[in-house]
Amino acid sequence: MIKIIKDVDLFEHFSEYEAVLIGTGTYCTMSQGIQLKVMLNYPYVFNKNLETKYGDKEKLGTILECKEDKEPTFCLCFIYEGNFRPDIIKDYLSYESLEKCLKLVNILYKGKKIATTLLGSSRFDGNGDGDKIMEMFNNILTDVDITVYDYFQKSRAEEMKEVRDNELAVKKVDRKAYYEMVSERKRKADERFNKNGHRRY
Repeated sequence: MIKIIKDVDLFEHFSEYEAVLIGTGTYCTMSQGIQLKVMLNYPYVFNKNLETKYGDKEKLGTILECKEDKEPTFCLCFIYEGNFRPDIIKDYLSYESLEKCLKLVNILYKGKKIATTLLGSSRFDGNGDGDKIMEMFNNILTDVDITVYDYFQKSRAEEMKEVRDNELAVKKVDRKAYYEMVSERKRKADERFNKNGHRRY
């Protein structure tokens, strides 16, 4: 069964599922969108990814389960190689790799309640054709209970600008509340840094 939720960020709902699928590439970066949020807040996923060979094309079409006690289970799906010329190559998703990953997921997570973005459709994980991807989901994911969070994933810069704009809007009407917002943002950033050991944002 496939359920689609539009315009809701999957990041807030990890704990509701037995596993979460994350589309990623072969270069171990996890630098934008949902991948970045996972990398910053769940370092065991990034560390597991770093154990794989950098840039290895053999990873395409494979999956990597990342688990830790009392934390969400993630399944990295290697569905694109990379795109060094986005000005020329718009769709860089490997549909063959996505198909292989989905078939593995359908077997390994049979009967499980899992969640995912519309894998491969974001500009950060393939920029592929959403309709074609959804058709693949419907044809392949027949034995799992899957919820697809279909929304626009923001870049790190876009997220930071949105946060800063919100803070400045509050500053105009309530400076005390503004300073509290900034303090809370920095507290959470320090918490992330203490958790992952290398990045606040």
